[in-house]
Amino acid sequence: MIYDSLGFWIMLAAAAALLALAPAAYVRTRCAALVVSSVVVLAAAIGIGPAYACVLFLCVAWVAIAARLAASRGRAGSLVVLLGPVAIAWVFSKSVSAFQPGWLQFAGFSYFFIKAWTLLKDLQDGRVERPDPWEVAAYFLYFPTFVSGPMHLYAEFRETLRNPSFPGREGFVDVVLRVLLGFVKIKVIGPLLAPISLVAVSEGGTLSFTTLAVGSFAYSVVIWANFSGYTDLAVATSRLTGMHTPENFNYPYAAPNIREFWQRWHITFTRVLTSYVFVPLSRYLAGPLGQHPRALMVVCTLATFLFCGFWHGATANFLVWGLYHALGLIVYDVYRPGAARRRLRRKKLARGEWINRVERVLGIALTFSFVSAGWIFFVLPLSRLWGN
Repeated sequence: MIYDSLGFWIMLAAAAALLALAPAAYVRTRCAALVVSSVVVLAAAIGIGPAYACVLFLCVAWVAIAARLAASRGRAGSLVVLLGPVAIAWVFSKSVSAFQPGWLQFAGFSYFFIKAWTLLKDLQDGRVERPDPWEVAAYFLYFPTFVSGPMHLYAEFRETLRNPSFPGREGFVDVVLRVLLGFVKIKVIGPLLAPISLVAVSEGGTLSFTTLAVGSFAYSVVIWANFSGYTDLAVATSRLTGMHTPENFNYPYAAPNIREFWQRWHITFTRVLTSYVFVPLSRYLAGPLGQHPRALMVVCTLATFLFCGFWHGATANFLVWGLYHALGLIVYDVYRPGAARRRLRRKKLARGEWINRVERVLGIALTFSFVSAGWIFFVLPLSRLWGN
């Protein structure tokens, strides 16, 4: 884990000191400090190899320089900019045997493409104009969020970079407590339940209904503890550098329905799916499907969550996981209007409030069960499921 490395904390302290001393107006100086510290952390804490480092730096340089041309070149120019990193990675993978990034590096690189894509879309739509190459480099390499997010959008990263806010005494105490909370989740809660979770049966062994049921519920806690723990550490350490990092979780397993779950789980990625996949696709298909709003919703939801599954991994089980959640959302959206009318009628009854509370508790239990069952497809290859 990146936060286990002493080098990470040394560079974090150095970066925090440099950024605190550098006036906010010295934007490029602040960017340079972030870029240098990020490079050192990626090399020392994550342990990226020379080949992977070359790929990453070439991709950053490509986007940092070419993004300035993307807005004036339209979609074709943006496509060239976005395909550049793909081509660089492909060439290295074919010609350099040492290019074998581990999962940490791969996770960071997958976030890279999301950042590049959203930056180009913002350029096209006029939300961003003429990005500074140093700011772009700091944006892509920013080390507290490199591995597991949360996902900054370029405009909000630039805003917090230009208007830093360092914690005072009370804020520093909050940072320390948030760091400790993150470590408790990652080092205590996650490992405690991992032996009975889906992780324990992912490689072998007989799969029974009990094994899958217990394993999926346990894995729900494990993945939440690990993922939200990383978020706690990223948000807290970012505050020390004066940077505001958006929150990524808001008690997702307290969601009473699947739609609200996705508004609480991996929040920064969900907004990318909504703003950069679902909404543009809905507008594009509004012509042929505008007279059929339900069909439009179904098509856009399926496409969005198939993309979500593919982003997590280009294998069949991730696509099935994405399809599973898409179907859950479609069923919920079809059911929701009738449910709203029934709740409205119940509010006129004396026992309406009590019934609503029971319904919410049942909704939370059902949503948690639905999400937990979905982790089976997320963790286990389909061959393991079919073989049993």
